[in-house]
Amino acid sequence: MFMTVEAVRHPLTYTRDQRGWSMEKLAQHLNLAARRRGLRIAADRSRVYRWEHRRVGAPSDLYQELLADVFGVDPARLRTTGWPWWLPAYDRPFPFSPAGARAAHTELLVDLDQPDRRAFLVLTAGSLVGMAADWARVEPERLAGALAGRRVDEGLLTWLESSVGRLPGLANTSPQECVDLLCAAMRATIRLLDSARYDGPTGRRLHTVLAQAAQSAAWLHFDQGRHASAQRHWRTALHAAHSADDRDLGAGVLSDLAYSATWLGHPGEAVDILTHARTRTRHATARSLLDVRRARALAVLKDDVGTARALNEAEHQLDRGRAQTAPAWVSWMSSADLSVDAGRCWLDLADPRRAAAALEEGLSLLVPERERTRAIMLTYHAHAALAGRDVDAAVTDTRAALDTALGTGASRCLDLVRNTLSQSLEPHRDEPSVRELRSYARRRLTSGPV
Repeated sequence: MFMTVEAVRHPLTYTRDQRGWSMEKLAQHLNLAARRRGLRIAADRSRVYRWEHRRVGAPSDLYQELLADVFGVDPARLRTTGWPWWLPAYDRPFPFSPAGARAAHTELLVDLDQPDRRAFLVLTAGSLVGMAADWARVEPERLAGALAGRRVDEGLLTWLESSVGRLPGLANTSPQECVDLLCAAMRATIRLLDSARYDGPTGRRLHTVLAQAAQSAAWLHFDQGRHASAQRHWRTALHAAHSADDRDLGAGVLSDLAYSATWLGHPGEAVDILTHARTRTRHATARSLLDVRRARALAVLKDDVGTARALNEAEHQLDRGRAQTAPAWVSWMSSADLSVDAGRCWLDLADPRRAAAALEEGLSLLVPERERTRAIMLTYHAHAALAGRDVDAAVTDTRAALDTALGTGASRCLDLVRNTLSQSLEPHRDEPSVRELRSYARRRLTSGPV
């Protein structure tokens, strides 16, 4: 059973409810777990109640170990993730229904209140594939009418739509301010969805605003390495897009999740997710994005034939999309993006000459404000130069990538540069240009030596 907005207040509550346990039942399990260790404790309902309602601090180390035993959680997670976020509270997808959408809203609100949950992924890769399959199969349910409360004001709704559409433009220059404003927009939109009165068209507009804001926020969290929070935002975006009956936007969110899966080492799951997403995609530019991300995953899997086909289809769909007005969420998709992803594909398939050519084309086409993409392109171009045994060119690209990444403040870009410095350039560490670059990087980076 999935909990409503009012019922989900604490991850421990959710974890109990998933198992159908009362507070008394959980206390009994804790006492049994203690006895197995030869210990005697006095766990009871009141103790569990205090934990769930934050009337006390975190449980003692012993009680946390017993809780991990009861819920089947690896004890190592306790040392890397603070209470209560190591609990397996949100480890399966919500259904695509009004109750599931409300549960997704609640999960996002909890995340906005606890922004430091970053150490574990909410869903396993297999669960992500299952969520994509459900999304492709289930038809959106029409909104059931106005909820109790005040009617949505048209002026406020128009302002929300306009603001959320403009906010991603702040991501390169003011990422934290962009996150703060997106959070405010999501809170306001969820509050309207949950308590205001509105008709069907207005409800779909509100869900679209929420989907776009959550999707934009997810990318910002992803860029900062906060993958758990990014996943929660993408999941809310998917539910909101589904409630809005916007299949292209939902497919775009799934393509983001697939990109994340590839980035985190799950390319097979990414291919499965994209296969489900492609079945519901309508706009050619949206299909192009899915195809290029499918190519990225296939390249990691060393499927050169599949990669080439996916890239060709992505180019074909992008050309078709130019005759149409692309949806706002994918309006950034361009030939430059196709080129950078193609370059990464050819690098993964050990074809550095094709990679360098694609990346050079992408760099020449990229608009100036896309600095995060430029930093990634430059890093990939350095890898292509190294594969071609041109160390000096790789050093030049890496230095430019470092300067660009520092300007964006995106952890994802900086991590790519650090890995290039510490791993890819390591075999050439004695060459003067590499030594000079490493010295320069130490001066510029504030997070320690490379």
